[in-house]
Amino acid sequence: MRKPTRAFTLIELLIVIAIIATLIGILLPALGAARESARTTKCMANLKSIGTSLTLYADNNKGTFPYWSGWHFANTYGTPDDGKNGDDKGPGWTEQLTPYAGNPDVYTDPSRPKDLAPFAYFLQSRYTSAIYNRAMYTSLNESQVQFTSAFVFVGDSNQMNLYAKPYGNSNLKPDCDPDDANQPVVFFEGQRLAHGIKRPEQQNGKTNLLFMDVHAGTFPDYDPAKMTWRGREFTNWQDARKD
Repeated sequence: MRKPTRAFTLIELLIVIAIIATLIGILLPALGAARESARTTKCMANLKSIGTSLTLYADNNKGTFPYWSGWHFANTYGTPDDGKNGDDKGPGWTEQLTPYAGNPDVYTDPSRPKDLAPFAYFLQSRYTSAIYNRAMYTSLNESQVQFTSAFVFVGDSNQMNLYAKPYGNSNLKPDCDPDDANQPVVFFEGQRLAHGIKRPEQQNGKTNLLFMDVHAGTFPDYDPAKMTWRGREFTNWQDARKD
């Protein structure tokens, strides 16, 4: 005679469900942390790759880095549309690095949608614009920076005005020349903002920065002892140019 099969009781089913829910609760944060760690690692690699490209560019241009200017549409330089319909004439700094950068994906942030934010890192221009009285198409030279290990050179651009809609606020096409000359792009609690600028939400509460000596780091807050926006004295972004 075949023995009757024993069904799970309601209590046993509830216990199994509780165990599964507990395991999910333990694993999900760990998986989220792993994904975030992978994104940070990729971002660090991108920044260091950009830093290497900037160094190679300077080596071939007497210590001078790519110039900063306004808003540039990618792949427009050298065409009849260059300098038209909101595009500033000439190449953006990312395009100036083309012979040295290789893969254009280094300009994308793994925390942002690649198709909507293809250029997610800024090049410092606040100090350069201060040196040359806000004149565009001006370049920084290595000799103008004393504190290379603290000089903020490239990093996450958290200024949504520098991104095209629908991801950002601009009605123009994506800018392949993002910089921090006139608008803050890094937002820290300890950093004074001008003109009542609203501080947006940072990516995951932290900002990734590359310094001129090509070391990179992740920062939750402004550290006046480890970062500066001027080459020969320590200042925050706002004070790097006396407005």
